[in-house]
Amino acid sequence: MEETFNVGNPTRENVDYAFKNLIYYVTASTQLDIYKEQKNNFEKVLVEINTILATYVNKESLVSIDEEKLQNIKFDLIDLDTETKSLKSYFAEWSLLWLEAIISLRMSEIKVRGVNNG
Repeated sequence: MEETFNVGNPTRENVDYAFKNLIYYVTASTQLDIYKEQKNNFEKVLVEINTILATYVNKESLVSIDEEKLQNIKFDLIDLDTETKSLKSYFAEWSLLWLEAIISLRMSEIKVRGVNNG
């Protein structure tokens, strides 16, 4: 799958792959001892991710996910990444990268479908 993953191609496989990775890294971050001070914040982000995942699964479209929700999650992950930079762990950074992939897939879906709003 990794060889064929492409944020410019919003297929179900690519979206599922991005969500799986995002959820993996955020969930793992809630379990890491070095992130114990940030655990509650990672758990809050995970709840928000589950909300957007539910929207995607029910509507079968990334376009239906509210842009503001995505941006709020992004800002929370940027804060967590900044807070944990010195901890020698890449989990927060990878969480952010996978969220960015979902945002890019959403933009690709908008372009492909010609949808202006969700």
